Amino acid sequence: MNKGEVTRNKIITSALHLFAIKGYEQTSMREIAIEVDIKAPSLYAYCSSKEELFGIVCDYVTNDYLNFVRDQSDEISSFSVEKKLYTLMRSLNEYVYENDFGHFINRYFLFPPDPFRGTFVQLYKQTEEEIKKIIEIAIDSEQERLISAHTVIASFMCVIDGMIFQMLNFSQDEYENKLEETWKVFWRGIQK
Repeated sequence: MNKGEVTRNKIITSALHLFAIKGYEQTSMREIAIEVDIKAPSLYAYCSSKEELFGIVCDYVTNDYLNFVRDQSDEISSFSVEKKLYTLMRSLNEYVYENDFGHFINRYFLFPPDPFRGTFVQLYKQTEEEIKKIIEIAIDSEQERLISAHTVIASFMCVIDGMIFQMLNFSQDEYENKLEETWKVFWRGIQK
């Protein structure tokens, strides 16, 4: 990797970190340049504006999250249906909790900057489609025992959204207790 690519990657990861913790409006190009250890004017050799850089970061995060979601299919392939769905639910929640990618997604899914509202709606739809595919494959062998795939998927997505809120606002112990209790109701509820 040449020096320009290294600098570009530093810019993206620094911008991701600052946008995730401070927000779009509160992050300046100057702060990003300081974190990367370059002069602010040099930053503009890589992107023409904060808006363009935010778009680049959105693409970067989207690719990482979609790859993470797709990888879950392989990770859970040998599990029982119940364990597949439980593990998928837990891993999707933990992704949002554990890193700048997740913090970025959580912040901007809820409150995207106006110019990027459509971008985040599209990101949500893309990831939801990938999650739907995984669930459809996971429950395929159990269609006789479970309610409709459409209802399972819709319920799963709502539980994920609610559990992410729990994870971000309560202690790890409280989250774990709520996940276990919620999971019991969800699993019982999707069976015929």
